[in-house]
Amino acid sequence: MWKQKIYKLLEANQIAFESVQNQSVFELIFIPENQIYLHLIDLQTFQNNALPDNYFQDFSHRINTQNQRIIHLWEDVYLSKTDLVKSRILTMLGNFTRLHARHCFIERIDKPTADNFLEINHLQGSVKAKFKYGLFLKPQYIERFIGSIVCEDTDNGNSKITVPLLIAVATFSGGRTMKIGNRADTRSFELIRFATLQGYVVVGGMNKLLKAFIKEHQPDDIMSYADRDWSDGRSYDKLGFTKNENNLPQSFYINLKTLERSSINLPIEVEYLKIFNTGSIKYIKYVQSFI
Repeated sequence: MWKQKIYKLLEANQIAFESVQNQSVFELIFIPENQIYLHLIDLQTFQNNALPDNYFQDFSHRINTQNQRIIHLWEDVYLSKTDLVKSRILTMLGNFTRLHARHCFIERIDKPTADNFLEINHLQGSVKAKFKYGLFLKPQYIERFIGSIVCEDTDNGNSKITVPLLIAVATFSGGRTMKIGNRADTRSFELIRFATLQGYVVVGGMNKLLKAFIKEHQPDDIMSYADRDWSDGRSYDKLGFTKNENNLPQSFYINLKTLERSSINLPIEVEYLKIFNTGSIKYIKYVQSFI
């Protein structure tokens, strides 16, 4: 069973945990050292219980008010992106390789490069975005931090050179002119996706990407959304974003054969399960205070 593989992952990495009883209809694991709960949501139990739409959102709120965090891990997400889920869990528990933004540089990247990276390294994959930025680890640091050299052939026969490694990606929307307060010409952008290479954390990486975007486009503000299935928004707080509002849980339809999620009702001939998530938190970065 997939849930047993989560227990084995924790045991293999010598992470102490406790099984918590009678707080949820689903299995609940607590990791004391990190003050993190893993909420293992299997589809059969969800299907067998008539839960209110705010079940997971209220659960998160109770945990967060205790200055603790919770990951709502759905069965379909684990089964469809197993390696990424394992990596995300271990990263949140402190098992990762640390890099620093000063060892990286930024370049605009094309859509295929961004899409390929995000499909592998972001739980929600890639979506349409106008501006795409890559954070690259400089060639001289690749062997030191990654443990192997990334090479490409040159025109000089068998000689090879090291090349930069794409370590993180951030994508943004185009600008929208909005009326905020007395201003009718506020230019607002959205940070749509951010992801790092599995198993790595780049200290200052998102901050560096934001600065590059702001320098090029000079927005008045940047908004983004924290997925409450995985985040309590603290990473946005550290970047100087301001919490704007809590958004209600969103419904999805899971194809029970393919485990694919859809935000629209599936055809009647498809066996599916309607679920709801934990909602999201909207954050806004007011750029005037950033530069």
